[in-house]
Amino acid sequence: MTIDDDKNTIYLSKKQIIAHEESNARINIYEGSVRSGKSYIALRRFLKELSKGPPGEYVIVGKSERTIAHNIIEPLNSYQFMNGTIRYNRIMGEFKIFNKKVYVIGANDERSESKIRGSTFAGALVDEITIIPQSFFKMLLSRLSINDAKLFGTTNPDSPMHWLKTDFLDRANELDLKSFKFVLDDNPVLSKKYKDSLKAEYKGLWYKRFILGEWVLAEGAIYDFFDTDLHVKPKPPTYAKQYFLGIDYGTTNAFAAVLIGFNDDHHPAMWVEKEYYWNSREKGFQKTDSEYAIDIQKEFEGYPISLIYIDPSAASFKVELKRKRFAVKEANNDVLDGIRFVGALIAQGDLVICKQCKNLIKEIESYVWDENSVKLGEDKPVKKNDHAIDAMRYVLYSHFGKKTTLKNISQEERYAANEQRKWSQDPMAYPGYTNSYGWQRL
Repeated sequence: MTIDDDKNTIYLSKKQIIAHEESNARINIYEGSVRSGKSYIALRRFLKELSKGPPGEYVIVGKSERTIAHNIIEPLNSYQFMNGTIRYNRIMGEFKIFNKKVYVIGANDERSESKIRGSTFAGALVDEITIIPQSFFKMLLSRLSINDAKLFGTTNPDSPMHWLKTDFLDRANELDLKSFKFVLDDNPVLSKKYKDSLKAEYKGLWYKRFILGEWVLAEGAIYDFFDTDLHVKPKPPTYAKQYFLGIDYGTTNAFAAVLIGFNDDHHPAMWVEKEYYWNSREKGFQKTDSEYAIDIQKEFEGYPISLIYIDPSAASFKVELKRKRFAVKEANNDVLDGIRFVGALIAQGDLVICKQCKNLIKEIESYVWDENSVKLGEDKPVKKNDHAIDAMRYVLYSHFGKKTTLKNISQEERYAANEQRKWSQDPMAYPGYTNSYGWQRL
């Protein structure tokens, strides 16, 4: 979509128009790269279905109720769609729109399919299908039993062995299914500068999936672009405004702690300055929580550590650190998103490693995808010699991975977002006008 010169209208790309007008199958999937316009058209098409589709109850599905609120309900309630008229009842997990009840259901594990047993739906919208359990997705299809019920779903590409690819997309000719592929360059509202910046953030596997929209295998080294000449430095690049410590707790496995410096007035803004590493198998004996806490105090004495991010499973050690008056927080242990975020920092040169962190450097160079998991359609790293890497990921993804402020958004992006919010009070309007660029006026 793009914005007209009069600043009051918006145009859809040809691909978005086709996806909107031809998504009339029982299963309709919008797949492809990030920021490609697929989510916008999925929302728009779902609204049309709510307005004109069969009577009955509808459902929106995502990884969690929180992600649905952020990814679906907030955009639906914006000026470009429902203009704040949706009243979402978070306690009941439902809202009404066009006189139809819409349920909101999080599906984060295999047990989630029990939430919809016995239900009957007239339509569904699924956010990021590939992270929904297969059992839930199949149960959901069985619940779409009202005549002419339809499912609309979005997804980024995953492994070509993923169940969505093998059981559904590859069998589109056998099923009542249509899929529409989008790539980053299909979204005309984004400036070339922003697109180039986004392309630079992804390397290797992530570039192929999230920029080119390809279903490719995760194989070989995870950080295959890591270069010791570029990413390993003899000393910190500047002084730190803040220090953070990441800890991957281990008893029989290695115990690792990494110290990360941060200064947003400098590039690179982050660096790993120092590490503590204790491998009980190599040393011949294990340490207690108290001994590890004393080691942390001694090893990082003199560094004003703002916060420690710790392995969520290390409850007892968290208590021990608090007794030593450290500020401690459980880390976000979303492995794949964390790996991707750290990879983007390395690829852009925003993160470097001081050469004294020998264990961390060694782990980065040997960090590989698990071939057995890949064959099952799952992206997982080999769980071996990854303790310092995990400790680093805990800090970087937990503290910096979810931060989005106006400072991070370009002026062009803010302008586009504001114009999109203003363009229309009627999301269903289709006068049929098409300009010379092939973008249809709404």
